[in-house]
Amino acid sequence: MKVYDGTTDPEEHVAQYKERMEIKPIPERLKEACLCKGFGSTLTGSALKWLLSLPPHYATSFSHLVNLFNSQFSYSRRFEKLTSDIYRVTQPRGESLRDFVTKFGREALYISNLDMATTVEAFKMGLQNDSPFYDDLVMNLCSNLDEFRNRALRFIRLEDDKRAHDKMTSYNL
Repeated sequence: MKVYDGTTDPEEHVAQYKERMEIKPIPERLKEACLCKGFGSTLTGSALKWLLSLPPHYATSFSHLVNLFNSQFSYSRRFEKLTSDIYRVTQPRGESLRDFVTKFGREALYISNLDMATTVEAFKMGLQNDSPFYDDLVMNLCSNLDEFRNRALRFIRLEDDKRAHDKMTSYNL
């Protein structure tokens, strides 16, 4: 497990820690103590210094320790993405469709309850409007994300093939 230094989302770190601890066979009567004692081994840098600065027996339970931890490192919490944020992902001139699909997909992962229609519309709006895939999306609606992805892959292959062909042609000149 990656150690926490105070620069990433504290809630995500706690969730990973709890998940890791769930796979350990710990007797129920010792679980709270193990969670509290083991937490420090997942911290480094300023996060570890913070934990060590707490007075002995200050945290009364693991949930209390987590609340203190989340409050201390709240500035590092990831901002919640909104559906409207997906419309800000655009394809700059010269960016390949493959790179745009990857970038768009990464952003979409962080938006809760993103529906199909919004995903396709935002993707289409972010594409260069002279893209053949843009034309295809306008003329042929997608019925689900699998279809959308498969169609995108066809256009990525086409784009990759054209780039490879252009390189071969310019190399042979």
